[in-house]
Amino acid sequence: KNQIFFLPEKLFSRCHLLLGILIIIFSAKAVSQQMIAVHAKDFTTDHLQNVYAITPENEVIKFQPDGREAFRFQNKTLGDSVILDATNPFELLLFYPEYQTVLTLDRTLSLGAQFNLLQLGFPKISAVGMASDGKLWLYDEANFRLKKIAADGSIAAQSADLSLALGRAIQPNFLLEREQVVFLNDPAQGILQFDIFGNYLKTLDIKGLRRFQVAGEQLLFFENGQWQAFHLQALLQRPLKLPEGTPPVENMRLEKDWVFVLQPGGIGVAQFRR
Repeated sequence: KNQIFFLPEKLFSRCHLLLGILIIIFSAKAVSQQMIAVHAKDFTTDHLQNVYAITPENEVIKFQPDGREAFRFQNKTLGDSVILDATNPFELLLFYPEYQTVLTLDRTLSLGAQFNLLQLGFPKISAVGMASDGKLWLYDEANFRLKKIAADGSIAAQSADLSLALGRAIQPNFLLEREQVVFLNDPAQGILQFDIFGNYLKTLDIKGLRRFQVAGEQLLFFENGQWQAFHLQALLQRPLKLPEGTPPVENMRLEKDWVFVLQPGGIGVAQFRR
């Protein structure tokens, strides 16, 4: 009964070469479960299976894969809203939109750099993410461009004017870089994809999202009370069937053989045997 179905890889064969990519469905059975006892309003994970909880007081608490607490960080001066990007577990990104400020933390949650986006000349930023080279991706609503900036505010890469390229303005709320592709989410327009130089590639017609996760070649997201898996190469979407008893909530993440779910009592963690 406890099974999870998803699309982990491609299969090519001679008889289906012209048809493209076949989706192979693997099953998995839950073999262990635990609960990280923490009062969190949000959380994220990294590819090393570390867990980062954000408390109602905006304290960031890092938990190791075995569930033990490792480090804490808190800033009480930058507002009530914070977005955490753990793309790089050795250089975390914290974005405080109320104060248009970005902080970076090392693996021990010690403060690294601080970016005041207003002082750097970016007055209206709603989406920020960590680039693979340690720079920052952001969407500059003042001139409708996706930009990658260095610590001094200099522009390392940028898109063309997207209001001209798309024929409309966008209002993104979330972005991330994975596998040399930048994903920029606009709930009303869909998920825009760019290469690492800022060149616009295409828009995925997946709308109404507040967040999503990219795991390998799959884009995972919560829609209409159920998690979905969209294969980025095959462009096919299927429901993600979770083990019985897994609450249908938006705050869930998958990392390799682990599923993490934000629940009232903490963050539930279950390992799966494929």
